[in-house]
Amino acid sequence: MIEEPSPFGPALVDERSPIPFRTLFGRLLSNSTELDTAILRVRLSGVDLSERELAGLHRLRILVAEINAKTLEEEAFALFMDPGKRETLGRIQGLLHGGRLELRSAPLAGWSPDFSVFSDPSGPRALFLGLHWMLRPFPHRGPAWLACFGPQEAHRAHRRFEELWEKAHEIGPAVLRLLERATTGWGSGVSQKPEPASGDDPRFKVPKPHEGEGQTTEP
Repeated sequence: MIEEPSPFGPALVDERSPIPFRTLFGRLLSNSTELDTAILRVRLSGVDLSERELAGLHRLRILVAEINAKTLEEEAFALFMDPGKRETLGRIQGLLHGGRLELRSAPLAGWSPDFSVFSDPSGPRALFLGLHWMLRPFPHRGPAWLACFGPQEAHRAHRRFEELWEKAHEIGPAVLRLLERATTGWGSGVSQKPEPASGDDPRFKVPKPHEGEGQTTEP
């Protein structure tokens, strides 16, 4: 009999594990008060966290290395036009508006691989290190590895996350305004699909090194 991997690790999970990544992530999130995630890019369709999983969460910080306003708008449009997924879009907007979800961009920092630190009132308690992919199928046919670790490794990863977060640029308000303007327009009958993303978008322009430190990225 294959045992369920412990989120307090160490444990190694792949796409063939009896308990998939999405289930493990949700179970651990349900018992956490804070979640810090550093990923290359975020997909709105992948942020399908339920109200039950988010019930006890006081703060969710997502750090991304890449973000494009047009791509984000296209994903928001796809969610909005799908009655079965529209609730996900509304939940994201609610988290941003309420301040529980914070987004920052750090394109000049970099990290590898992606990682998430789960914390409770006692501090960091679990670390997920590797591929973060909520949806199926996976983006490739080979192994999709995720390593799970306990409090000691989680504390170490949390310190590194704080270093990255401190130097990153705030984009949460810009993302919220983009989503609010877009969904208001679509809800008013303007259902035209956004133009395909291409090139850099000034709405998420990040200052060059040593320029505009501490400024908020405006849409």
